Amino acid sequence: MYRNRPIVFMSLVLGALLLPVAKAAPPVSLPLEPAQVEAMALAFAPVVDTAWIPVARIPAEVEFASDAQVALFAPYPGTLARVHAPEGRDVAVGAPILSVASPAWATALADAAGRTARRDAAVREDERGKALLEAGVIAAREAAALRAEATALRAATRADPALTNGASLSADGTVLVRATRSGQLLQRASGQGRAIQAGELLARIGEGDQCMVIGRAPARLASTLTPGMRAAVGGAVGEIESVAGAIDPGSRSVTVSARMPAAAGLPGALVELAIDRPAPSETRRVPASAVIRMAEDDAVFARSDDTIAMIQVQVHYRDGKQAWVGGLPAGSEVVTRGVLALKAVAESLPAASER
Repeated sequence: MYRNRPIVFMSLVLGALLLPVAKAAPPVSLPLEPAQVEAMALAFAPVVDTAWIPVARIPAEVEFASDAQVALFAPYPGTLARVHAPEGRDVAVGAPILSVASPAWATALADAAGRTARRDAAVREDERGKALLEAGVIAAREAAALRAEATALRAATRADPALTNGASLSADGTVLVRATRSGQLLQRASGQGRAIQAGELLARIGEGDQCMVIGRAPARLASTLTPGMRAAVGGAVGEIESVAGAIDPGSRSVTVSARMPAAAGLPGALVELAIDRPAPSETRRVPASAVIRMAEDDAVFARSDDTIAMIQVQVHYRDGKQAWVGGLPAGSEVVTRGVLALKAVAESLPAASER
């Protein structure tokens, strides 16, 4: 399942690095005196280096990963006699979950126990026969017969785990269903005295250090989202595992699945799934208020060594609070308040051809 992920991820990275970047104009220093800067009451914020650019923020729900769940089903009909553990509780391997009154299941368990006892005895006799054959006490024909019997009984008990898995006979004749793995009891049958049908789900247990976060993204993002992109819920970081190929006609959305650490949340929790793509080299994050339109270009005003200059930038992504831009030197500070005043100063400067 994960074999092609490095290829997908590298394709994303290379695609980001090879994005066409227009040749930026050189910075234009603004002729400002310290008193002017003070009068403008400018505010500054440092630029932040970043390796990722947001793609989407979508509502999602946390689920246990399918490979971290186990389900227990009733192989025979019966009646729910007793419930031992409530849903949502953590259970250990072997912990009682519920009891089922089922004569057919009880008989099958007793028969399985008898077959297991006969198999174990036959296996011991087979081992003993091998030793006696090597010692010359018995003939090869007798050892072969013991081996054949052990083989036949092994085959006869091969299907028994489907009956005995998580179940045993109680002293009162009911079938006690036990947890087959440690984890959270996500679901179990309820309604004492209720009829249980063959094949009905009795319990479902989930565990593991990973979970799945399932969200629905707008249809317009269907061609943008790809497996391998970074996914985050709060401080938990994982990756997009799959994006549905078909658009849901009712909601006009696509289903997105991300494999995440368990810290993303408990099963059933509603969360915001943040999806990011690799950023081009030297991408910086700045407050959105720092970016302003100058003629046909985006620009910021940055301070370096007590000099304020207008710097043309390429905006990769922008939301209401932040902007992800290229073209800014590392370690600089951008103006976040007083930007319009600086724009007026920049527009009053002579054109580059006149300077």
